[in-house]
Amino acid sequence: MLRAIIVDDEELSVKRLKKILSDSSMIDLKEAFQNPLDAFEYVKENKIDIAFLDISMPEINGMKLSSLLREHNAAVDIVFVTGFDEYAVQAFDMNALDYLMKPVSATRMSKTLDKIRTKHRFTAASPTLAVHLFNGLKICWNDQEKQPIKLRSPKTEELFAFLMYKGTVSREEVIDMLWRELGHEKALKNLNSNLYYIRKAIGASEAGDYIQAGRSEIGIDRDLVYCDLYEFEQVMKQIRLEPDKNESLIERVEALYTGAFLSGKAYEWASEKARRLEQDYISMLELAARFQLKQNQLNKSLHYFLEILKVDGLREDISHEIILIYIELGRKNDAIRQYRLLEETLQHELGTQPDPYIQNVMMSLTK
Repeated sequence: MLRAIIVDDEELSVKRLKKILSDSSMIDLKEAFQNPLDAFEYVKENKIDIAFLDISMPEINGMKLSSLLREHNAAVDIVFVTGFDEYAVQAFDMNALDYLMKPVSATRMSKTLDKIRTKHRFTAASPTLAVHLFNGLKICWNDQEKQPIKLRSPKTEELFAFLMYKGTVSREEVIDMLWRELGHEKALKNLNSNLYYIRKAIGASEAGDYIQAGRSEIGIDRDLVYCDLYEFEQVMKQIRLEPDKNESLIERVEALYTGAFLSGKAYEWASEKARRLEQDYISMLELAARFQLKQNQLNKSLHYFLEILKVDGLREDISHEIILIYIELGRKNDAIRQYRLLEETLQHELGTQPDPYIQNVMMSLTK
């Protein structure tokens, strides 16, 4: 599929384009932006094939933005979308693929999609390879998630997981990490054999090989593979830029974090990464929870605090927050239930009792 973005400062126009493009089987709409500067920052870090640009926008208009995008990547196709026809000649002088007048209709967009299809000689592509690294390891085709791809052996699985984690890695590092107990020649033979078994299992897409293996390095072609880890890290990066304004992105992170990184796999190299990802996830949830608490959005804050406990049930401070929110919401029974759960967890895991402060709170509540 062709990766696309929308840049338009009119929210209704963005929604309309999203709806029309969502029906296309060849467009993968990555992001929609109302701020052209945000769009340009995104493109610096992410490869796109097509940009649907409004022309009349503040700070940077669509013409200027198209020039910036082309300077960064000359292969990007530009489709201008505007409410004014005075820019048509200028748009085509800039080699725009098409020029759409608002409001854009599905019929008119179909002609644009025909141009895109012709230029890219688009045919029905092979299913995109999807790799899930949270809550274990699952490899499948995007349209066949219930039929996971089986690799030849546990070592073949570990090699594939390591390549997905590293993205690009030297052959020497792979050998040192996975076959350090073997001599160099035998380790190299094991590496090549397992690469062969991976390629045999996943084949190649019409766009090329999923795994690029050179003399010294091996890499995953991230443009051809979907990976929940890659998306998680990208969305987390976006959240850090504006931590108070990304409720929909936080929801996406929650959906992606289905369990610990490669849980159930005893890979020595994965433990530190799993710990960092868990910490990042919990920190994001806590920031969201405390922000919603300041806004007096108690139920939203409660949701995030409860999600933290699902990952780290020993966070006594988070249990305190949940109990206090339940009390403020008038949910006395829920507060008592949460306190009992805290008591049981601390006694079972640490052999301790809850902090005296929360004990006093509960005593006052149950009088």
